[in-house]
Amino acid sequence: MRLRGLQAKFLALVAVALVLAVLALGTLLQRQWAMQREMLELSQQSIRALVLERLRVQAIAVGTGAADTLVNPLYHFDLEAIGRIVRDLLGQPDVASVVVYDPDGAILHDGSDDIARYGQAMEDEDAAAIAAATSLHLRSRGDVFDVAAPIMLGDQRLGGVRIGYSLASVHRYEERANATLAGRIDALGQRYLAGIALLLALALVLGLGISAIMQRTMIRPIRRLAHAAREIEAGNFATPLPGRDGDDEIAELVQAFARMTEGLGRHDRDIRRIANTDALTGLANRRAFRERLDALIAAHRDGGDGFAVMFADMDDFKRVNDSFGHDVGDELLCRFADRFRAAVEADAGLESMLARLGGDEFVLLAQVAPDSTGSLRGGVSTFATSLIETLGKPLAIEGHALAFGVSIGIALFPEDARDASQLMKNGDLAMYEAKRAGKNRFRFYAPGMEATLSPPRRLPGTTGPETPGA
Repeated sequence: MRLRGLQAKFLALVAVALVLAVLALGTLLQRQWAMQREMLELSQQSIRALVLERLRVQAIAVGTGAADTLVNPLYHFDLEAIGRIVRDLLGQPDVASVVVYDPDGAILHDGSDDIARYGQAMEDEDAAAIAAATSLHLRSRGDVFDVAAPIMLGDQRLGGVRIGYSLASVHRYEERANATLAGRIDALGQRYLAGIALLLALALVLGLGISAIMQRTMIRPIRRLAHAAREIEAGNFATPLPGRDGDDEIAELVQAFARMTEGLGRHDRDIRRIANTDALTGLANRRAFRERLDALIAAHRDGGDGFAVMFADMDDFKRVNDSFGHDVGDELLCRFADRFRAAVEADAGLESMLARLGGDEFVLLAQVAPDSTGSLRGGVSTFATSLIETLGKPLAIEGHALAFGVSIGIALFPEDARDASQLMKNGDLAMYEAKRAGKNRFRFYAPGMEATLSPPRRLPGTTGPETPGA
């Protein structure tokens, strides 16, 4: 076994797998860190819930007690006694505000010496609900925890007391507890990290070394080969292949791949030629013509110059086949195609594509220059007249002088149609109108032309019965 062979390199991959097992420890470490973060978040939530619950219990107790204490002072409307009770409440930890209000929600005392807000209505969004409440009303608003307790004398509601607790100290306690917990969790993580740090470092160094070797000897050539395969898939069979001069299995694979590529290139060229070429005349076939027509319509759909689709059908071709045989007919088609091609190529200002649809029917995709007045129809008319004169000249085949004419139907884009199928249909209709009008002439498509033609007719590129006299 060659030491530089692919098999030896695969054995090296086993060692890499061992390194990957070590790297899995790193994954476990990452998972532990994630668990630590989740634990810290859950602990923070638990601490926050515990502290808020403690504050809620305290607020309920204080609010209930304050309401009971204020029954007599409020009943006798003793503002001085009410003020003393309110100021005592304001002196308790975390109490930010205290308000005593009457049954209508108007403020009777707020703890200030001059009771500046006396008689004013509570204006927050909970004021109406608090003033009408007959039981405790608890609400957390931003950094304030609000408790409102009604002051009742039997079934009579004398008013209520509203105490606002600041959550600032709660947040400070929460932050201190979270900081202590985070420090302990970090200490645990550091001890765990120290246990595998050396192993991870060793695995990383070893992994990098093996990765560099594999990159140079295997991965890079395979990637280049994959890139070449994508290029070949896209039709670029001339893509250079790397590593053909080596002596291992990869080099053998590349060499085999190169031979396969050369064969695919030949087959692709043959298939494309066969798929897009008419076997008899060597012109483009219906498939190739339709692809070009679709592409040209897409390119001109949003503007640009128009173009013409010209259907050309040999007049009295069936008579040639019946009189002289199909061999003469095929030779006539080939000679006609050569003459048609030469006539098109002789016009230097014409951008065109000539195709045979089948039988004696040909089609020309022509981007003709407008005439002197700027009319596309005028330029096409001049070209069609010259084409009929050139194509209709007699041909001598096997001692027979064959005379024939050419009928041409023309459809213009975008004037007559804006899609390929309708454009070809309209050109075909115009060609049959030219035959009906006496043959050896051309006609442009015109709306309503369908009604003037008698069935049966054949579609472009199909076989079947023709219009009588074709």
